[in-house]
Amino acid sequence: MINNYVGPTVGLVMDGHRLDPTAQVLRRDHLPAWRAGGLTGAVMQVSDWNTLGMLMSEIHRSEGEIVFVRNRSEFENRPPGSFGLFLSVEGYTSFAGDFDALHVLAELGVIAFTFSHNVQNVLCTGCNDRAGEGGFTHLGKATLKELESSPMMVDLVHMSRASFWDALDLYDGDVFVSHANSDAICPHTRNLTDDQIKAVAERNGVIGLTTYRGYVSADPYAATLSDLLDHAMHMYDLVGAEHLSIGADYSGPATDEVPPMLRTAMEGADPENTYGLGEVGPDLYTRGPKGIEDASRLNKLLVGLAERGLDHRELDLIAGGSYLAMVERARPSVNA
Repeated sequence: MINNYVGPTVGLVMDGHRLDPTAQVLRRDHLPAWRAGGLTGAVMQVSDWNTLGMLMSEIHRSEGEIVFVRNRSEFENRPPGSFGLFLSVEGYTSFAGDFDALHVLAELGVIAFTFSHNVQNVLCTGCNDRAGEGGFTHLGKATLKELESSPMMVDLVHMSRASFWDALDLYDGDVFVSHANSDAICPHTRNLTDDQIKAVAERNGVIGLTTYRGYVSADPYAATLSDLLDHAMHMYDLVGAEHLSIGADYSGPATDEVPPMLRTAMEGADPENTYGLGEVGPDLYTRGPKGIEDASRLNKLLVGLAERGLDHRELDLIAGGSYLAMVERARPSVNA
């Protein structure tokens, strides 16, 4: 099973490496829960060269327990018992406009590019921006054009809806959304409308079901696994299992304590507290919906989908098959 958006865990890695450059945060604090929940692979996000170095250090020091993978073949043929880690880039900060870096990252094996983290930036308007439904900037459009010749996939997560539709108009390649739920089930600018869900499927993409409680239920503190399954089934009815994946956005083990890194990140994603991320977001991130509170319980999602009527083939697609098929199209294994 693959989680195609690990989320704030990278911030915990950064905190650990500031204290100890030889830290093994993933192996010590996260890998046991990932394995307990049935995960065999995940995608982590880098935002600058330092973050990339920290994650590569974590891989190097894991003694083979975590391996860097760049395509489907490397994931499927990794050493037995190892955990496959893909990398994607959040390209709206230090990498914005640096096309040389973009191609270096692609050559290194980074598999996807994200344009926004909810707010306005130099590339596009995010979903939490109060300025309105502005779309892509000139630099954002140029970046999309550059990505057409790159094996990196385009992740449309966190965008305003105008930016989302701009991307589809301007970019001809496959697109996906790493972690979002259904706006029809839980209305929120971070979730996707039915038209958006269908548009992603029409472009051969997948949508990762996300566990952040604010995107699962209108009453996030009462959010449950059943609510998340409602999202999954709504999207399944629209586009089928071929276009669904898992984008469980956990901050780590379920806890009642909010890490300082998480509070800072939430304030940055909603600086005017338009959608409450700065106020309640950090608290909501401390655990997932009831019944699937952290990564050690992710297998409950597949159990619930089976109980809702999905067969083994469809479960395998959602557990990673759909995501790997998309990766294979973007970065064919023969080029490894």
